Amino acid sequence: MKDAYERSVHIERERHGLVIREAWYGKLVGEGEEDHNKVIDVIIPLQCQVRDSKLILQTTSKVGLPGFYDPCVGEEKSVRVVYEFRDAMHEVTLKDTDLVAIPRQSHRID
Repeated sequence: MKDAYERSVHIERERHGLVIREAWYGKLVGEGEEDHNKVIDVIIPLQCQVRDSKLILQTTSKVGLPGFYDPCVGEEKSVRVVYEFRDAMHEVTLKDTDLVAIPRQSHRID
């Protein structure tokens, strides 16, 4: 998975496309906060899912995706993604079963 990750980052950087900078999955405490005992880093698995500068994850639990596992069994989970697209930073936090469709202009942070 590490080789696929590095290839994806290289390709996306060359085209100023979608590069995942931070990604957390699990019990997110609040805006910009994680309970590090109940979240996992999912940068590599998410970047490996990027195709043509897009990341689309369907409306099912993300726990079944390659590289994911359940860090907090029985608790509500979310996914937080900080990403770069066209040289601008973006951030989004979604519930576990929400559709993930990035990039989006509404995720842009200044």
